[in-house]
Amino acid sequence: MKKILQRIITVLGLATLMVAKTIAQDPHYTQYNNSPMLLNPALAGLNAGDYRVYANFRTQWFTVAKGNTYRSFAGGADMAIGKITKYNSFAGLGLSFNCDQAGDIHLNANRIDLSFAYHIMLNHRGTQQISAGLQGGFNIRTIDPSRAIFDSQWDPTTGTTDPNGARETFGRTKVMFGDAGFGLLYSGMFHRGTNIFLGFGINHLNQPKISFQPSGIDRNGLGNQRLAMKITVHGGASIPAGDRVAVMPNFLVLYQGGAYEFNLGCHVRTAFGNIKTGNTALYFGAQYRGLLDAVILSTRLDVKGFTMGFSYDINISKLVPASKTVGAPELSLMYQGSFKKVARPGHCPRMW
Repeated sequence: MKKILQRIITVLGLATLMVAKTIAQDPHYTQYNNSPMLLNPALAGLNAGDYRVYANFRTQWFTVAKGNTYRSFAGGADMAIGKITKYNSFAGLGLSFNCDQAGDIHLNANRIDLSFAYHIMLNHRGTQQISAGLQGGFNIRTIDPSRAIFDSQWDPTTGTTDPNGARETFGRTKVMFGDAGFGLLYSGMFHRGTNIFLGFGINHLNQPKISFQPSGIDRNGLGNQRLAMKITVHGGASIPAGDRVAVMPNFLVLYQGGAYEFNLGCHVRTAFGNIKTGNTALYFGAQYRGLLDAVILSTRLDVKGFTMGFSYDINISKLVPASKTVGAPELSLMYQGSFKKVARPGHCPRMW
């Protein structure tokens, strides 16, 4: 147990040292483990039963923008293929989507992904495994320039804007492109039910063009504007602290095109029944998104195969004068089920 704790502390420490600022380009969720295909395609099919369906809804910046103009919604389903016993390797297939709307001009970013993973058992007991996943996707991005106000409409003499004034023009208001990514994940079950996992993924391998100008000129006037690759490192553990209680540290690091962020957190799981076999449990805990971005409070309830999670981001960044610390509520729902009355056996990492 002491060695496992030392490994977890080392991993969390390395995650902290890897980053010093926090900005992200892709939409992301506080309850990232409850949106598995968006996090890492290697998680496809790696669930507590035969199949899994889930959804996340997030909104933010009520006090900064007029109305609810920043919304994200993700969902998906995945299933295991060929999981006969807990000793054999098996595959997984998943379909997921993400819809994001940002700003008054309704910048909509919609994507749908197909993920395939293979989970290789590393020992004859089926308690350790390594998973590899591939992902292919299709994206549509749109904007509504009619909702925008440009500096050419501003009259400095009167201090007003002319709604009929000259506007900037766009070559197109819709961009469509393909996308590709892959991921790896190690997970293992150790002494007395201690569970540890560590994952790595890369999104946007092809770095698709995303400019609304047909020429693709970026903000520096050079080359084609492309969506930068995103690197994800995530991990955590579930450590029993009694017959019904487990401590669950977790972390997430994202790096994309010079922007990066990290989450560090810990949750406590209280099971209603035996912690190893019980499937009804209550979670509560907190995360920190650095540097000085948000403190996150979260809770979750598992009832048999159903999961409902709620989190709230308390803003602590330099935006506090505008945000008044109001951040982002997020709701997640998940169901993991089996085609038979008794779920096929197998090790699935317990993730917050």
